Amino acid sequence: MRRKSMARRCIVLGLAAAFLGCPPHEDYTPLIEISPGAAARGCLIPSHCAPAAEPAKAARATVHVLRPGEELGGPNAVGRPGDLILQNDEVAFVIDQLGSSAGFAESGGNLVDAADAKVRKDELGQLFSYFGTFPRQGVYTEISSREAPDGSATVTAVGRELYEPQVRVTTVYALQPADRALLLTTTLENRSDHPVDGLSLGDAVQWGGAEKFAPGKAVGFRGDSKGPFVGAIGAFTSYAITSTEGEIVCQSGGSWTDTFQSKLARLAPKQSVTYTRVFLVGERPDSSSVVSELIRAGGGEVGHVALKLEDANGGALPVAVGSKAVFSSEGGGDLFSLVATAIGPTFEGDVPLGKLRVRFEGGGGRRGLGDPVPITVGKSSVATATLRASAAAAASFSCVQAGTTEPSPCKITVEGLGGTKPPDFGPAPNAIARNQVSTASGRARVPLSPGSYRFTASRGTEYEPVVREATLADAGLYEGTFELARVVDTQGYVAADFHQHTMLGADAPVSTESRVVSNVAEGLEVAVSTEHNTVADLAQVAKRLGLDKHIVHLSGVEITSDANRAPFGHLNVFPLPLEPNKPRGGAPVVRDRLASDLFTEMLARPERPILQVNHPRSGKTGYFELLGFDARRGVGTGAGYDARFDVLEVWNGHAAEERDRVIEDYLALLRTGHPVTPTANTDTHGVVGQEPGLPRTYVRMDDDRIAGWDASRTAALVTSLRSVRDVVLTDGPFLRVTTEAAGGKPRSPGAVVSGKRVRVRVHVECTKNAKVEQVDLRFASGAPTLSKPVLLKEATRKGEGPSAAKVLSADLVFDVSASADDAFVVIGKGPQTLAPLAASPIGDMPIFAMTSATFLDADGDKKALGL
Repeated sequence: MRRKSMARRCIVLGLAAAFLGCPPHEDYTPLIEISPGAAARGCLIPSHCAPAAEPAKAARATVHVLRPGEELGGPNAVGRPGDLILQNDEVAFVIDQLGSSAGFAESGGNLVDAADAKVRKDELGQLFSYFGTFPRQGVYTEISSREAPDGSATVTAVGRELYEPQVRVTTVYALQPADRALLLTTTLENRSDHPVDGLSLGDAVQWGGAEKFAPGKAVGFRGDSKGPFVGAIGAFTSYAITSTEGEIVCQSGGSWTDTFQSKLARLAPKQSVTYTRVFLVGERPDSSSVVSELIRAGGGEVGHVALKLEDANGGALPVAVGSKAVFSSEGGGDLFSLVATAIGPTFEGDVPLGKLRVRFEGGGGRRGLGDPVPITVGKSSVATATLRASAAAAASFSCVQAGTTEPSPCKITVEGLGGTKPPDFGPAPNAIARNQVSTASGRARVPLSPGSYRFTASRGTEYEPVVREATLADAGLYEGTFELARVVDTQGYVAADFHQHTMLGADAPVSTESRVVSNVAEGLEVAVSTEHNTVADLAQVAKRLGLDKHIVHLSGVEITSDANRAPFGHLNVFPLPLEPNKPRGGAPVVRDRLASDLFTEMLARPERPILQVNHPRSGKTGYFELLGFDARRGVGTGAGYDARFDVLEVWNGHAAEERDRVIEDYLALLRTGHPVTPTANTDTHGVVGQEPGLPRTYVRMDDDRIAGWDASRTAALVTSLRSVRDVVLTDGPFLRVTTEAAGGKPRSPGAVVSGKRVRVRVHVECTKNAKVEQVDLRFASGAPTLSKPVLLKEATRKGEGPSAAKVLSADLVFDVSASADDAFVVIGKGPQTLAPLAASPIGDMPIFAMTSATFLDADGDKKALGL
């Protein structure tokens, strides 16, 4: 280990080691040492510090306008012809063209793709400048590129700060001939005569399909971090961003990180300030690739390792793609991983120097055996180790419709039993990820290490899950066929999720194919694409996959006002046709407009789309929070509040407490004569832990067939949401409710029922993992809630074969008296959670279902509360 003066900065790297200053001599921790002022010298990347020399012709960085056929591959690649591609023999980066933007970036000129130059598979969402208060950033209006005689290449984007047009922002992306790192230099110049306060210098990184990590933090962590870097690991590559000043402060959320390199007290008139950082692309999807590159970037040295596998008897084993070794310190703390990217007798790569221990973690259907093996990594030779592993095992799944051989889309959840670890099939944003396998074909085969497992097959909320347990021996193969029976009767309704995200909006990591497949596996029938300020349409993806017989994808947009000086929250608009030749697919311009302006624009469109207020109580993105909703009057008091929305998103994802508060807002709207339709949606930005359709909205449709769906049925869906208002919000149970006065016909939710005394009949159906224990009637007037316990009974549906699972159901009757016009909703709930069919946090939610309101006309004038 190298030791320098205490005046030098010590940066401790390692997945399990946080930055705590220079470590004790006896502890192993790989170091990067960066002296203050490194940014000014531009010496973080070794080639920037080397004497100028004419590079070999084969080692040059190039930049040119992306041509058709040159686009990067990978699940998150969005670069298209007209963008700029900056590359060398090691890495490739795409900076999007002017007039183009996605997600929360307000212009082109930002980094949207990054990949190894040989693999060419991108997993990055995007990276753009971030000035301390979201979404302050550079908005670029000029872009240029240059290839220099020294073999380097640059892209320069010039524009202004989002809120301060007199602050000029210039970002230079520089790539050297042989580096795997992109040097980003941003300069802010205040050209005005007044000071600018409140800025800090950093970046907003949307990690896309890669999962973030940092020293001392678990993969996928959320919250604050401070240290030498923050990075992310995907299925094909890895990334990291670091400051040239040696430390980077970050705040991270689900799939994003905001970095803070320095805070400006004030940018004085005519003053300029510059900050520099490095964005790395690893050779492999592991942390050692990133750590080693960072050490080299800091002027340090690394070594090389080559690892072999053997069985319990010492026989050689082939290395499979995805095989993973974990290196730890001699004291036992895990430091970094090495992942195989090719089949062969060994897997190898550069790692930090030192005395280490290494173990086989698994992959390719194998599990590690025995204790970690000591290994000493030096700089002058290849360090080798042989790791013991089990023989490879696998599992093969087939889901069919009960009583038939017809394949059924499904999801298989795999749990370890008796000390067996659950599998990790890869990053959470994918259809096959963590311990879940979503398959639209009903068939899948996955490598699975020997051990004991529980396999649960499911298909959303209407099918009874099927559970199997098995033990896999070395070289074993589990073959399971799961007969899935649709036991919950939802005839006359379609299962919908009106709020979903993918990589098309940059802030979600999910590929379009994984989104469609996971939707089908969860039994959804209608899904709406709602990217931030970007119109998207997955209908062609579903058609290409042959899944349009199972699901309808409608195009839409989530109007997002975060970039406004006075934001008003988020609104979904659907269906809204995709216009691919227009910026952001034809989405409306949002920045610095009032909500009422956008309502007027959208309602004037010939499609007359649905307007849905999203997560209205979500703090700084909530419509009701930002525009001062007054429950007593049922209106907002803020500038631009508009009550012309059709739909209120009462339930957003796993936010159960927020849901309960929005239910009160919904009842307030009813009470004050503003009838709207409630919905439950996921707002999913992922797959595992953000399972689509949990929760979901069942919408009344006279024709509930999905096959042959056309524009007339889309229009019928819009009419149902806007005018019929008969919906069920649920994460499991299904409620059928009718209300009738003496001598009258039974009416469904959304209707007006005349009479001072009415009878309410509630029919409950659910699977065994979604049991309802209580049903409540909640009244808009604030009248006392009526509650009854639920005694579920098991029954087989008439006409179903002996292999069909049985449904749990119950029937309840409430007699209701009303002296004045009122409205009520029916709520069913139980203590069960969705685990293991959904991962945390979705899997932690107790069972809940709610109908839309039925309106009571007590005075006999055929009207009630605005209807």
